[in-house]
Amino acid sequence: MTTRRPSRRPATPFARRGVLLAAPTLLLAGCGLLPGGTDDEKGGGAAAGQADEGAADGAAQTANPATSAVVDLQPTEVTDEAVAGRLMSRLETSQTLLAPRVKATVTASGLADSLTAADYTALTGEEPPAADDAEEGTAAETILPGERKQFLLAAWESTDSEWQPAVASHESTTLHITHEGNEVNIHVPQAEHGNAERSGIVLAIVDRSPAPEAMGLRAEIRDGVSEISLVDGSILATPCPSLYERELGVEVTEAGVVDTKVPDGFAQEFMTLRGTVKSALLTPYIDTFDHGGNLFWAAEDELHLMVPLDWQIDDSSNVRDVTEVKLTLEDGTELRPAQDTNQIFGGLGSHIATFTIPANERSATLTLSPRFTQVLDTDFEQVEDPITATLTFS
Repeated sequence: MTTRRPSRRPATPFARRGVLLAAPTLLLAGCGLLPGGTDDEKGGGAAAGQADEGAADGAAQTANPATSAVVDLQPTEVTDEAVAGRLMSRLETSQTLLAPRVKATVTASGLADSLTAADYTALTGEEPPAADDAEEGTAAETILPGERKQFLLAAWESTDSEWQPAVASHESTTLHITHEGNEVNIHVPQAEHGNAERSGIVLAIVDRSPAPEAMGLRAEIRDGVSEISLVDGSILATPCPSLYERELGVEVTEAGVVDTKVPDGFAQEFMTLRGTVKSALLTPYIDTFDHGGNLFWAAEDELHLMVPLDWQIDDSSNVRDVTEVKLTLEDGTELRPAQDTNQIFGGLGSHIATFTIPANERSATLTLSPRFTQVLDTDFEQVEDPITATLTFS
């Protein structure tokens, strides 16, 4: 397994791809709190490149110190959505961060070279500071972020990702706001079973024309760290690049069927079985016993393949189902499931076989070799012809 902490280096080319995975549900838009009109009327869309650097530097140089103040503002949670909405624009190009219990997008953002005293108070809940070069007690009318700095406003929201297979009910995903790669003192409740919807608006001071990693929303579960930029909505970190590169779909074709009966030798004449394979699932994270146990995150270049078997079998106290399962990859490599035979086919078996495969694998063959024994007659064995199914990954 590779280390799951996000890199502190500048964003990689992957983090800047900007693949739109899902259109964002726009925070504030339904309330009419975000500016409308054309891009020209709004002053542009995304945060990056929103202000002309030369003009902004000139404005900062001409700010009157008798009526302005430079502040050292820590990242702050904003509660006045009306003021924040007026200062932001919709971020239509945000990617969607995907993790157990988390499906997050950046819905709006904006950069500002200064804030009015009224806006500063509305956004921070604090009275404006004294002007830098004024008589004592004279409040600043204009608030500045400092030389070569800007104010960043960003709105984000997250819903339950409805992760498949389902995450263990006791597991939760922690959420943090980050500034220059470090977690800040803004409390975001963890996403829990049945209680995963979260949203927020953040105000911070960032470098002019900030890099994507200047501000982020980080999600973490079982040492797997995912992070989305609050600057431009790009993905900064993920335990599983495949989540953003492909569908993670599985097509099952040419699936054989086993249809047999086995002498019971005890309470009934026969035990019957009809079994085949109808579906399968690719996922980077599994944490429940039935689905493979404590596999948790696959390595960055791997995925878990979960195959639920359509295994319709009578209960029998004497017949033991000891069917064997294997997965053959394109290069001939044979894999055994994470579960043992009893966990899959025993009396309370899950009838689920889980494998860990290379993320770039495009097809594999699943083979089931049905075999049965009896508890009371240790010499009894019934073996059926193997059946196979072709699994194609997209």
